[in-house]
Amino acid sequence: MGEVDGSSDGNTEKRLVSLKEWAARVGYSHGYVVHVMPRTYPDFPAPRRPRRGMSAKGGGGGSALYDPDELELFRPRRPDPVELSEEDLDREVTLGGFARLIGVDGRSVSQIKDDRPDTLPNTVDGQRWYPRALFRARDLLLMWNSRPGQGPGSDKRRPPLPWSVAEPEEGAHRSP
Repeated sequence: MGEVDGSSDGNTEKRLVSLKEWAARVGYSHGYVVHVMPRTYPDFPAPRRPRRGMSAKGGGGGSALYDPDELELFRPRRPDPVELSEEDLDREVTLGGFARLIGVDGRSVSQIKDDRPDTLPNTVDGQRWYPRALFRARDLLLMWNSRPGQGPGSDKRRPPLPWSVAEPEEGAHRSP
């Protein structure tokens, strides 16, 4: 867990974070942040507070702590969110129609049905995707803006979508 670090003049306090905490926050694996990033990026920041008891031969306990502002440059890049007018949000559209609404190539949207069909919302008639199916633009916009971006492990950074959460079967016991 992060700690508070008092500056040398004692007037300001800055919250420092461990790489484990930062990795969980931004969607990277802890191992990638600890073992790969410092070797891959020469400008990866040094810890503000090294592990306690650290010596030239290693050892020590606890975690090194970093300034989260310095780590911000290494946060995964996600696509900018798209916005639609209230009128467009209420429309029923095909995947190609949605692509035209947001101004992208139709293949960018339609490939989702092949690559990640679990992220598609149900159609307006409550079914899964089928040719020329109509969707609520509002649901497709939520799906589109929830894309985590490129790169390995991107699905781990994808926020859960309302239609991808399994609902309990009818009659199943619900715990209080």
